[in-house]
Amino acid sequence: MKLVKKTDSNRNFVKKDLYPLVNEVVKRLGIPKFREVAFLFTENPKEAFLDIANPERMYSGRRYDKMEYWLSESVSSFSVQEGNKVKIMINLKDPNIKNRGYATGLIAHEFMHTIVKSEGIEPRISEVGKKQWPFIIKTLERIGENYEQVLNDLVKLVTFFILCMKDLIVDTILIENGFEEEIFEHKRLASASGSKRIKVGRLNLARAMILYIGYNNMWIPFKLKSPKYLKELKRPFGIPDLVEKECKKVVKELEDVRPGVKNHEKEIREVVRAGLDAYRKMYRKLK
Repeated sequence: MKLVKKTDSNRNFVKKDLYPLVNEVVKRLGIPKFREVAFLFTENPKEAFLDIANPERMYSGRRYDKMEYWLSESVSSFSVQEGNKVKIMINLKDPNIKNRGYATGLIAHEFMHTIVKSEGIEPRISEVGKKQWPFIIKTLERIGENYEQVLNDLVKLVTFFILCMKDLIVDTILIENGFEEEIFEHKRLASASGSKRIKVGRLNLARAMILYIGYNNMWIPFKLKSPKYLKELKRPFGIPDLVEKECKKVVKELEDVRPGVKNHEKEIREVVRAGLDAYRKMYRKLK
């Protein structure tokens, strides 16, 4: 495997501190089955994402422009596969990037995605994700109004659920391979956002669900493999009681996801069903 490291930054710490961390992570985790893995450390994450994002990362080719834009707005760091090559983007605007433990956890997380991709796990999850349109259409029909906004929300949510499953599998494998401290530091700092209470309505319902489920999803691998870290688990982002109540079942379904399973179709179906059902119930109660 050819390992490439590039940056568009002039800051000294990138080559001095971050490049060696890439070598350390690769040495600890081993070589994935790709011809080339290229790391790009960038000061321009949105532009880099829009430049190299692969449509296969998206939930579906439908509404690709909106999905691509939505993902670019919230992009942190990510990896994409193009044939037998992988590109990994690391966001240098991340406020915690100079923290060694955090940066190691982040690099390991993205590099493990490449290993899981090389074993065919993530591509199979993506393929199953594309089969979830019947759930989306059924939910849209049951809500029966504001079709464009609701469809946009449902596609975002299903995309997000697929990404959650991939991240959960990756972090569980990393903890099993001795990266629990680095992954903990990464998740601890990544989740250390403000706790201003969110006033949730129909227009920001999907966002509130993503915040709550995403936060809890980060900690599921620790619950399964290293529960001593769960003392850090707190109620996030001032999420309203309604969202927490309805989304607990989604988190519970995510807790059933395990690495090493060849076919995740049942797990994906149950997560999507629980998530879209929660959205429908809350949408009816909100204005």
